[in-house]
Amino acid sequence: MSDAIPDIEASAKGTAAHHASLSPTAAHQPPKRTWYHTTFFNLTIVATCAFIAPGLWAAINGLGAGGAEDPTYVNAANSVIFVLQFLICIFGSSLIARVGLRWAFVSGMLGFPIYAASLYTHVKYGNKWFLMVACVVDGVFSGVFWLTEGAVVLAYPEKHRRGKYLAYWLASRIVGQMIGGAVSLGVNVKSDVRGHISVNTYLIFIAVQALGPFVAAALSPPGKVQRSDQTEVKIVLPKSLKVELLAMWKLVCRKEILLLTPMMFQSVFSEAFFSTYNATYFTVRSRALASLVASTCVIFSNFLLGFFLDWQRLTVNARAVVAFTVIYAFEAALYIYAMVICKRYEARDARPTFDWVDHGFGQAVCVYIFMLVGFNLMYDYLYWLVGTVNKSSGEIIRLSAIIRGTESCGQAISYGINSINQNRFPLSGAVAVNLSFFAACIVPSAFVIWNVGIVQGVKVHAIVQDEEPGDAAMQEARTNDGHDRAARLSATDEQKRE
Repeated sequence: MSDAIPDIEASAKGTAAHHASLSPTAAHQPPKRTWYHTTFFNLTIVATCAFIAPGLWAAINGLGAGGAEDPTYVNAANSVIFVLQFLICIFGSSLIARVGLRWAFVSGMLGFPIYAASLYTHVKYGNKWFLMVACVVDGVFSGVFWLTEGAVVLAYPEKHRRGKYLAYWLASRIVGQMIGGAVSLGVNVKSDVRGHISVNTYLIFIAVQALGPFVAAALSPPGKVQRSDQTEVKIVLPKSLKVELLAMWKLVCRKEILLLTPMMFQSVFSEAFFSTYNATYFTVRSRALASLVASTCVIFSNFLLGFFLDWQRLTVNARAVVAFTVIYAFEAALYIYAMVICKRYEARDARPTFDWVDHGFGQAVCVYIFMLVGFNLMYDYLYWLVGTVNKSSGEIIRLSAIIRGTESCGQAISYGINSINQNRFPLSGAVAVNLSFFAACIVPSAFVIWNVGIVQGVKVHAIVQDEEPGDAAMQEARTNDGHDRAARLSATDEQKRE
């Protein structure tokens, strides 16, 4: 009998250990994550590259016409970049399927320092052929960068943190523009006349952008990313070009994507206008100051929008509608203001040039600052909106290709319009074109936005992606109205099956 007692105790301990291993605490113990595979680290890599490459690119162009005195040729050259980006985005997903997301991202960083070097030679020596060649090179490589960057910022973050990460990414791009503006202001602070910026400014930008490929190499492949909620990053790409193009066409023909296409096209259309406006009406140091101040305002406003878009006290639908209404009302008022200001300056006998000590500088510079703020708010909102409409994260690269390709098409046309001599086509005409496209995208977008976040008649609080719609609706019903409503939904599903 006494010999049996240890066996019973051992059996009891073994049973207890077995039950402990099956307990919810043990089963749901989150595995330890490797810091360089976390979402935050990888989004920081993308954000750093956004600062180095498009951030400093925008800093140069934010000074007006790439910092040159005459915006005409630089705007025409920039339109070449965006035409090539559009073509690359159509076929780029097949390239990524072959070389991998990380190495495609690395290669996308190669064109930016070449573009900055071409601007240096253009401003210092009047060289035009190298600028055009550099725009071709940059158009190809930056097309790959736009595609992969957009895919990462949409696919890698957890759904409930997407708004904040989008704000973080865009803020890093703007920090590049802000620091670029500060550097340019320091170098050009004594230049109180209209003209090109100091050539030493370009040398600083070239040195920083040359680091881009090395930073990009630290990005984790999608399969190694470790999210905080333990979900996987799913990116699926067939390696057959024919299959990929058919999949792309199917996605393009989706009702929501077709209705949002005008919004994608228009979201970046104003960039060429406010860059040309800055070069046209301000002294060199005022252009740098305007770029610096505008960038600071953008960072603040984008983080406000990002936190609002992730605020789960409101439903996804309420957040989508409120943000859309506020941003588009602000943009409509801004285009009217820009039209009034441009018409006023064009009516003068001589074109005004404002320095920061001149009367009327504040009124004039507000057009540029508010335009840059509105541009980035629309950009942030567009990516969040498309991320909510997308139902499968496996299609994220194709979706990024559609967004970036449509953007590039809009920018190619916009920079082409702003390359026309202002004696033939004044800036007020560019504002009118911008306003026309802006008005045209409101109604189609509204049809999508008013239905975002509604699953089987239920307004959900979390973005639905990779889940069954019925499961998402039932979870929302349990959260809000208890199990009775969930039971009704379950009964409805049963009837549909029968």
